[in-house]
Amino acid sequence: MKALLDEQLSPRIAAMLRERGHDVTAVGDRAELIGASDRAILDVASAEERAVITNNIKDFRPLAAERIARSGRHGGLILLPSSRVRTRAAAERLVDAIAAVLESDPSGLDSSERWVGPP
Repeated sequence: MKALLDEQLSPRIAAMLRERGHDVTAVGDRAELIGASDRAILDVASAEERAVITNNIKDFRPLAAERIARSGRHGGLILLPSSRVRTRAAAERLVDAIAAVLESDPSGLDSSERWVGPP
């Protein structure tokens, strides 16, 4: 499964996932996406058949529902708890949890969502 890491999350997380063999890019690594609206992020991710990894649940869930109503699909959402510890050890646990989701359905989420537990 391919994924796009939302801007509020460190691009280092995407790099750590790539080191494990996952096709994950980060908004923070793509100049054309930095500062883009959540709608634009979801549109790009959907066009690239990527799930969006985000803790911005309140904005992305309604956008995903709207996209389904409009076009019938999106690339999926991988939702993280908004309260996260930001340490190196916590980042490693978060990467483990995200990797488990990516590996659980390698064909993609296709308009569905998965939750990642707190690290």
